[in-house]
Amino acid sequence: MYSRPSNSHSSSGSNRRRHAESFTQSSSTSAASATTTSSSSNNYHAASSSSNQDKYDRFEQWLRDNGAQFEMLELCEYESMEGSSSNSARLDVHANNQHQHAFYHEEKKEATQSLMEQDGETSGNSELRGVYAKSYIPPNSICMSVPRKCLITVEMGQATPIGQLIIQSDLDLDAPKHIFLMVYLLWDRKVNGPKSFYWPYYEILPQTLRNMPIFWSQDELDELEGSHLLRQIHDRNQAIAEDYYSICQIAPQLAALCTLDEFKWARMCVCSRNFGLVVDGHRTSALVPHADMLNHYRPRQTKWTFDEDRQAFTITTLQPIMGGAQVYDSYGQKCNHRFLLNYGFAVEENRELDGFCPNEVPLELFVDPDDELFAEKLEFWKRGEIDGGSSAESYPATEAATCTSYQVLDASTGTNVMPVMKRVRVCVANNENTRILFSLLRSLACNRAELDSIMSPFRTTLSRQSNHHPFDAQCSEATNQTTTARSMFGLPETPNQLMQQYRSNGFHQTQSSSSNAFSASNAITPLSYNRSCRDIRHPISIENERAAMRLLLDVVHRHLSQYPTSLARDIQDLEEQDPCKIKYPPYSNKRHALIQVRGEKEVLHHYMQWASVALDVLDVLDEELKEERGSVEAQLLQHGQVRTEERPSFESVIRQMEEDVDLGSQHHTILRHCADVLGSLRREEFKSIRRARVQQFASASRSIVDGRSGRSGTTFG
Repeated sequence: MYSRPSNSHSSSGSNRRRHAESFTQSSSTSAASATTTSSSSNNYHAASSSSNQDKYDRFEQWLRDNGAQFEMLELCEYESMEGSSSNSARLDVHANNQHQHAFYHEEKKEATQSLMEQDGETSGNSELRGVYAKSYIPPNSICMSVPRKCLITVEMGQATPIGQLIIQSDLDLDAPKHIFLMVYLLWDRKVNGPKSFYWPYYEILPQTLRNMPIFWSQDELDELEGSHLLRQIHDRNQAIAEDYYSICQIAPQLAALCTLDEFKWARMCVCSRNFGLVVDGHRTSALVPHADMLNHYRPRQTKWTFDEDRQAFTITTLQPIMGGAQVYDSYGQKCNHRFLLNYGFAVEENRELDGFCPNEVPLELFVDPDDELFAEKLEFWKRGEIDGGSSAESYPATEAATCTSYQVLDASTGTNVMPVMKRVRVCVANNENTRILFSLLRSLACNRAELDSIMSPFRTTLSRQSNHHPFDAQCSEATNQTTTARSMFGLPETPNQLMQQYRSNGFHQTQSSSSNAFSASNAITPLSYNRSCRDIRHPISIENERAAMRLLLDVVHRHLSQYPTSLARDIQDLEEQDPCKIKYPPYSNKRHALIQVRGEKEVLHHYMQWASVALDVLDVLDEELKEERGSVEAQLLQHGQVRTEERPSFESVIRQMEEDVDLGSQHHTILRHCADVLGSLRREEFKSIRRARVQQFASASRSIVDGRSGRSGTTFG
């Protein structure tokens, strides 16, 4: 129910100002008040004690007058030392030095320098804020309650004159719920001004959202070079502009309410602050004053909901919170690109308690136009495409920000066409997107026999029937691979099995000869197995898996080549502590950009290791299979050689990988893939070899019997 990408966070431009110089832990501060003594440290003070005292007092009094309850909490504003010199910065919050340290190292709620700070204004307009506990709060305590009348909901925006025009016009907007919240915010502020019921709330909203990537300078955006996030920032700006001009066409009064930049400001305020709620059984979104001031932290320590009995939005603690400690909300388990794009910050150690890191990188794949099977693969590549809801996005190659475009001539029309690109977001995990990635790679790596085997359940059987007796001892390697693949997919492996499945589906053979039954594809069209390139969840063959892993290495190297710096350099820059050498100050936009690209590179390096390890394991499997077929020893004997080196077995390799996982030098997902997926492939290949031996023996036996029968016939003749 946490649909709110929302947050009070600087991300939305929000409650806390993202400016903070590097923090140096200093002597503990007084619970009542303290004066900053070190120019290298930051201090934070109760919002009511700053130059903004009046507006914060008015805001909190407005909430109390309307029934809000938050006696256990205190809203605080954070401020840098340089800006506070003229304001005798003080700390009116019960927080000790440990809590200061925790704040400045909680990456999830940072903010970058605001425009006002860049213009040289004082930090009295700080936009970096947080909520603290005044005293100990036990678990399961409702620490905040905001009555329904103080919420701004989607329905309120729909009821405005502009909202009504939007509903009547049925515009196709990028984020309709956000739009209606924005419309109310912009309309009420402009039309009612200080007379608005919500004016005390509007007063404390951030004036600038410089931490949001859509407002970054080109110099800051350059730090994202090589990242797909640049494309997303561009798309976000474009989508907001399209919404603005579309609404202006049907509601010209919007242009009088706000400029495009002000529309963008409202969009990011709403994007980073709104909560998804169920009110009166109806799902809606709302801006919740004060609740949107809580910063992000995981694991979560609070939960929120709309309480129908209280008719109020409530926040309840899930664990004890000590007096003076910051009270956090959780914006959910998200990749840093979502935190940065929607909230304006990136989490330096974005990891769950179990060690899982949700950071992702989009990998882009397409059918190579130089592939001799380009036409067949492209048809299979595009098979089953459904708009929306897919884990792998498809789009023309020309739309890829960092991809080479290929012109391909369509023979049927004589025009140039673009190959279809698929983009899959993957993280360091073995989840559904990982499985889709491997499926796409296997389809791209197919040779003709393998492609036939995955596109239909009868196509390969036809080719086998036309070229070989189904039990011919001289079946080709491609046929053996096909048998393995079909077995792992649960598909029929022989004509007899296909006919049995065919009859079980209610179809019957009418011809007297089984060969006639397979002579025309129309005879078994009802059984056509139309797989998509996303469905190849098991290896097709050792050679195909090897080709897929090599392709994965190529894809990873192509993506890494787009970045101007290495992962090692990024780590070094982030770990730099020397004030004279720091290029990426804490909480700066550039640092957040670096955290984002570092996370992408970490994922890419993970898949590079995955592919490399899998290739090594496949080499071991190949040697084992050759030995099982007797080819290795036969070749050695033929050349008068004797094996002297000890060849590692599959089991010994897996045991070594298990030790590496325990030592932390290898990720458990790679181990599981090699042990389970490649192990399954190994078992099927061994079964295929042994099955071929049985078939060869049966064939040899028939030949002997046939020979004896022939001689016997001659004798009796």
